[in-house]
Amino acid sequence: MTDYVLEVIPKPKEGTATIFEQKNKEPFVSGDAEDNYLCGNCLFILGKNVLRKQLKGIVLICPKCGKFNATK
Repeated sequence: MTDYVLEVIPKPKEGTATIFEQKNKEPFVSGDAEDNYLCGNCLFILGKNVLRKQLKGIVLICPKCGKFNATK
């Protein structure tokens, strides 16, 4: 299993990015692959057991610390 720490970015300008937010403190997505996406600030698991590059081009707001994380 490999952990990938995402880049924390400033809040994107309105209409420039697809942003996902949730209130429950669980990963946005869980699968059966071997990679995890972690918040670049607090290391909370945002994507659990996903394929590398499965989540890209979106911004995830960490439900634990509230930081904006870019997936590439």
